[in-house]
Amino acid sequence: MTQTKMAIANQAPDVTQVEGEAQRSASHFRDTVTLQSLVSPVSEEEFRARYWEKTPLIVHRGDPGYYGDLFTLQDFDESITRGPSYVKTAEATANKQARHRGTTAAILEGVLTDMRDGHTLILDGMHQFDPKLKVLCRRMGQETGHVFQTNLYLTPPNGKGFGAHWDNHDVFVLQVMGSKHWKVEKNRRTFPEKEASTPDTEREFRGDVHTFTLQQGDMVYIPRGFIHAAECGSENSMHITLGAYYSTWDELLIAAIRMAAMRDESLRLALPFGYMKGDGAGPVNRAREELRNMADPDFLTQVLEQFRDEVVKKASLDISGQVACFYRAAELMLDDKVGPRAGLVYTIRRGEETVTLNFGTRVITFPGFFGEALDFALNKPGYAIRDLPGDLEDAERVFFIERLMLEGLVVRN
Repeated sequence: MTQTKMAIANQAPDVTQVEGEAQRSASHFRDTVTLQSLVSPVSEEEFRARYWEKTPLIVHRGDPGYYGDLFTLQDFDESITRGPSYVKTAEATANKQARHRGTTAAILEGVLTDMRDGHTLILDGMHQFDPKLKVLCRRMGQETGHVFQTNLYLTPPNGKGFGAHWDNHDVFVLQVMGSKHWKVEKNRRTFPEKEASTPDTEREFRGDVHTFTLQQGDMVYIPRGFIHAAECGSENSMHITLGAYYSTWDELLIAAIRMAAMRDESLRLALPFGYMKGDGAGPVNRAREELRNMADPDFLTQVLEQFRDEVVKKASLDISGQVACFYRAAELMLDDKVGPRAGLVYTIRRGEETVTLNFGTRVITFPGFFGEALDFALNKPGYAIRDLPGDLEDAERVFFIERLMLEGLVVRN
């Protein structure tokens, strides 16, 4: 069986605004972020059962320092020229949107002109460029098994970037500077497919609406398909939209059909002549038989293992520090402190005499007696090399950690 870093959301609808305080140091949130800290003071269990993919959750914390320096105004300013290849600007009242691509004088002057005219500045995909946001997304991906990304929105007083719309993915909105007024419909408008977008005819509020203000340190979770919009009051506002892009049940079932077709070439044959006519009994009976065959637990376990391996291959890879480590390699000692790299996404598969680790596009095989040490090394936050469990010699412990460090799985603490 495969072990993997995932969490599964339970379901039961409700909508709530939560008041509470949770004090947090300037760096603690980004360094230790979990689903629990993301939705605190609501418990992870309650969030998964009542809100995840179901209904909005509005959290007022009364703690402006909750996110610390996760992303600051200075970070945004520097990212204008060091981040994505374009800067988006948007102003809902005039229905203007632009994508300023490049760093020529004319392009950057256009960004500043839009900013001065009250447009929201938007940096898409900043997790690809900012180390703090990269860790945030990787940690959430490790815990949930899904892909996360970040977009940044900086809005001037009384500004409004976008009109009412729904998203085709779930979002956690983290208010990191100032405040912003929100409206979110209480009922889901649609359950959109992954590539869907809001039709023009759907861009108005209908029915009951949540109206609230996010202050610095607050959060709102909005599942896909809920109409929402936001605008500033009298102060500047910056928020991080942490988007969740899920692997879905239909994708897993499609993977099962694909694996079945790879194993049985007769499934790649044409449907019989005349299948468009009659009662369809022949094709229906054949399909039922094949679906029964695919319901075999051993087959579905193999499908899930392969599906997980594909998720691992697509997960973002962090190689920061590996070049310096390679060229400035220092001898490891038994008392040296190490720990797993933040946000690892991997699978472990145990054989009779080996243990196999899938990480990135690599498959790394160790003798089976390293299995206990591998679990420990990739899950214990920090430890001395001599603390590795298992029937290992000290030299084997050092060699094992050296290999994991070479692969970028373990770093010095």
